[in-house]
Amino acid sequence: MLNYPRPRTAAEFDAGYANQITPEVVAHWERYFRERSAAVLASQPPTCELAYGADSRQRIDFFASPVAAPGAPTLIAIHGGLWFLFDRWMMHFLVPAFTAAGVHVACPSYRLAPQHGLDAIVDDCRQAVAFLAAQAGKLGLTPGRLSVLGHSAAGQLASVVATTDWPALDGRLPKNLLRSWIGVSGFYDIEPFAQTRFQPLVGFSGEAYRRWNPANLVRPGQPPALLITGGRESDLLHDMMRGYAQLLLEAEVPLQTVDAAGECHFSVLARLGEPDSELHRSVLRWLQY
Repeated sequence: MLNYPRPRTAAEFDAGYANQITPEVVAHWERYFRERSAAVLASQPPTCELAYGADSRQRIDFFASPVAAPGAPTLIAIHGGLWFLFDRWMMHFLVPAFTAAGVHVACPSYRLAPQHGLDAIVDDCRQAVAFLAAQAGKLGLTPGRLSVLGHSAAGQLASVVATTDWPALDGRLPKNLLRSWIGVSGFYDIEPFAQTRFQPLVGFSGEAYRRWNPANLVRPGQPPALLITGGRESDLLHDMMRGYAQLLLEAEVPLQTVDAAGECHFSVLARLGEPDSELHRSVLRWLQY
């Protein structure tokens, strides 16, 4: 667990994770991402749908960039939703801006809580990335040019994927499978989540929170990290980004942080799909780092 500038009560952690997100806010942004997903599927359908497991949610929509140069990067975009909501369609909005810039995009789904525990969710995300790496030749991807992005609770998933010992997971995989990763409004300390009103909706154990807490998994040699948080988000998320960034710096992991002025939890994500936005350009530069 991270050390915070001051002690927090369970109620304060609850409010910090809730992040002033009301049901109306969720409905607005769900509609926003669904509409853009539908537009993408109508105008630029996936190059292919890949199955990395037997479950219907163990799927990846892969969008090849028609203008990709040799050695082009691949962005693997993991959707958020507090581990129990949404699907890969939530990240389709990223596709037009990034494929037009020569970046391949892969959007995986994973099994959801509470039917599945955090161990299974983490394993799905790892397996999705490992599957893409194993299929790199068939898909036209460049090994060593894969980057993973996660928003909100998927910031935790992306960070865990970034710390994976890939040869231990599968002896055929290289140590440096990922080039970099991006966390957007990420949950980098998940142990306090057990104290919140959301705990009954996921049902994770305290042991699982500790095992997969990004703050407990930082290691030297892990891929470089770009951490982005919206300026209008809760103090808790800002403290998480700062505290987690400090752990990365102590481990000598290359790092960049961005506090996006004026952006909320969802608008900061939406900006990444706008080719004229500075946030999009920041991520594009990071992928080409």
